[in-house]
Amino acid sequence: MNLNFSSPAAVLAALGVAIASSVTATPTYAATFGCPIGSVDNVSGASACEYSNTATQDFLNSKGGLTVNQEEFFGVSTWQFGGKIGENGGYAGQGSGQSGTWNLSSVLQPTWQNVMLVFKSGAGTSLVGYQLEPGVTSGTWESPFEKLLFNVKNTKDVSHISVYFTLGEPSGSTGGGSSEAVPEPTTMAGIALAGAGLAAYRRRRTAA
Repeated sequence: MNLNFSSPAAVLAALGVAIASSVTATPTYAATFGCPIGSVDNVSGASACEYSNTATQDFLNSKGGLTVNQEEFFGVSTWQFGGKIGENGGYAGQGSGQSGTWNLSSVLQPTWQNVMLVFKSGAGTSLVGYQLEPGVTSGTWESPFEKLLFNVKNTKDVSHISVYFTLGEPSGSTGGGSSEAVPEPTTMAGIALAGAGLAAYRRRRTAA
């Protein structure tokens, strides 16, 4: 191979091309995808929608943990199961069919930092998750298992709706959300020194 180059920059560029061409690209795998815009508003009070490209079952006791954590809905792998709409106490509403309501007002806790509704149907579909806006405790839903999302001929019934949440520090507002920022230790030390200096200044003025 003739490596006669006019400058060091040309040498580096050629080496970069050679290395890049010798590396076989590994395809990336995405467990969930963002829903089409028209599917996001199927659930009132939702801020985002994602669907799985693999998970067709909403397993709660699978060997590897919760399905929603394996799929990492919304980039989260620490979801906890709460209950099913219309099936478990406090998880009010209708959790099956073409449309219905959901209400979490009696079970929602201040420590719930994120809340997600996961919809399941039958063959030819996979799980669809809706992340709720902070503070939203109830709303309506329509089946997301429609042509827009799954290219089915007729919209399929929802078989059940599961509720998941993540835990965090209480934020003071129902439905979770981020708490107020806590000052760094160095900032706290600076505030303390400033306060001490102000107190000494006031004592000197009083003495004068």
